[in-house]
Amino acid sequence: MKMETARNVIKECVKEGGKILLEYFNRPFQVWEKSKGNLVTEVDLKSEEKIKSIIQKNFPEHGILGEESGFQNTDSEYLWVIDPLDGTTNYSMKNPFFNVSVSLAKNNNIVLACTYVPVTNELFFAEKGEGAFLNEKPIRVSKEADISKLNIAFCNGGLKEDKIEIAKIFAKLKLIARDFDRLKSGALELAFVASGRLGGYLANNNKAWDSAAGSLLVKEAGGKVTDFEGNPWNVESKDILATNKKIHQEILDIVKEIREQDFN
Repeated sequence: MKMETARNVIKECVKEGGKILLEYFNRPFQVWEKSKGNLVTEVDLKSEEKIKSIIQKNFPEHGILGEESGFQNTDSEYLWVIDPLDGTTNYSMKNPFFNVSVSLAKNNNIVLACTYVPVTNELFFAEKGEGAFLNEKPIRVSKEADISKLNIAFCNGGLKEDKIEIAKIFAKLKLIARDFDRLKSGALELAFVASGRLGGYLANNNKAWDSAAGSLLVKEAGGKVTDFEGNPWNVESKDILATNKKIHQEILDIVKEIREQDFN
């Protein structure tokens, strides 16, 4: 596989998906629930189909994991992970905090990542071992080590126990961080960690398409990305903590304390 071609393809994917999101943003479109509180729109589907067509044209032998269409061609060592509209709830209520996110994994390790914000025309890009960039300029995570001076974001899974666990984490972190909020667009929140706009991001019962691109962005920008046990994050991880490294252990300790209390 030619990495130069892959770099061009991943950027074309997110920009073409972004065009579709902008086209429909101020127009009526269909919205329905996949499950309680989990929205999908016709725009998600149109964006995903467009992105898949670009990948299939250039790399027909590669696997694809799309949020809306699932797995395709799983025998390949290469897997494209697509979130065609990250922040669907925001999008459905005309909140412009949303994005398109695509990544490429080789043997479950993310090697390319791209998150595009069509409203602001911001393109976050990372290649394994080559750094992270915003509109082709290098980005780095925050250097701040004092959690009280950092904003942190979160997301939670859809199960009752996921929400209860995050509520307990919220009760701790809301008091010690500058702020602790849910912005409803995980891939973009991870990009914000990579660019130093946020100090950290965490989510439980996490899906690969929510975090795959952002995980590489944060690592290549000098941050740290693990699951809640402190193990390196991968596409099969069930939860994610991404930080500027400096506050990572502090947050892990809080999560560990909460989980040990629940276990006992």
